[in-house]
Amino acid sequence: MKIFFLLVWGLLSLSLTGVMVRELWIAPSWSGAFVLLLIAYYSFCFFQLIRAAYRPWGLLGPRRRSGYWVCLVLLPLALLPLRSAYDIWLAGAYRLDADAAGPSLNLLIVRQLLAWLQELVGYLGPTLVLIAAGVGMALLLLRLSRGQVVR
Repeated sequence: MKIFFLLVWGLLSLSLTGVMVRELWIAPSWSGAFVLLLIAYYSFCFFQLIRAAYRPWGLLGPRRRSGYWVCLVLLPLALLPLRSAYDIWLAGAYRLDADAAGPSLNLLIVRQLLAWLQELVGYLGPTLVLIAAGVGMALLLLRLSRGQVVR
């Protein structure tokens, strides 16, 4: 099973890296370079996660080595609330798009809370909440990763 996961990891990593390198070759941009860096980061973290999960007591027990890599895999997700806060700051207001086409990632309760905060405090309310959520998520994941054993 370990070989299967490593093969899937290798195919996905090489194909995504190849596609991104091709895109960067055709139209170089900073966002493309950032995506390539993110692909390299995830490739490294998932490789280490697969290796750690197949060691003795890799998932559970006193030497849970895979928890460290799971925390590092989830760490870039802390950028999502920060990106939303930046969009609110650029727009000057939080926009409640109820008619937006496609699936919405925001929960209705959270969206209503952010709209209420904007009415109460101004556009800084939702921005500060999203910044606090992003930084708090990053600090929580870093704190959790410190408790994991890495060898």
